[in-house]
Amino acid sequence: MQVISSRTFRDSQKKYLDLATQERVIIKRNNVYLELVPRGNTIPENPSPSLDPWFDNPNNIELLNQSVEQAENGQTISLSKEMQQKLLGI
Repeated sequence: MQVISSRTFRDSQKKYLDLATQERVIIKRNNVYLELVPRGNTIPENPSPSLDPWFDNPNNIELLNQSVEQAENGQTISLSKEMQQKLLGI
């Protein structure tokens, strides 16, 4: 794994773009880390960086979008540790 500054990347882009096909390349820019992720010859629609197949199912994406909407509308509750244990039977 290589961690480089944005200046180093800018000065040697080809080198680090080529290297990213063989190992992880992470660019540090203003205390934020950006990772170069090779995707092959196509850009997948799957938003998961690991290409988790769960995100390929449209039903899962719909459920996720509904859950986000519920959270944004305040339609969620926080479970205490005791409530979690009771619901999970532990």
